[in-house]
Amino acid sequence: METKILVLYIGVQGIRGEDIPDFVRKITERLAPSSIEGEIIAIPTQSSETRIECINPKYVTDAALIKEHTEMMKKLQENLQNQLEQLKKEDNE
Repeated sequence: METKILVLYIGVQGIRGEDIPDFVRKITERLAPSSIEGEIIAIPTQSSETRIECINPKYVTDAALIKEHTEMMKKLQENLQNQLEQLKKEDNE
């Protein structure tokens, strides 16, 4: 089975900042297929819509591009966590 990257853009408009991580986790658990081999990235967006995109890495064959892509995904996940923490702080102020 080929590995895939699913990106879930989860609309969090109207959700309190402190509730966003739990909301994103619940939506991700509901939407993400249990049979996927690969990575699932959940991105909260200030929208009312939720959408899913699939990235098929089989089209990326260069080792340097794969490494670069992996590093970019790690940075994206770190940035998302920082954004969630910032939203929590803003709501608590």
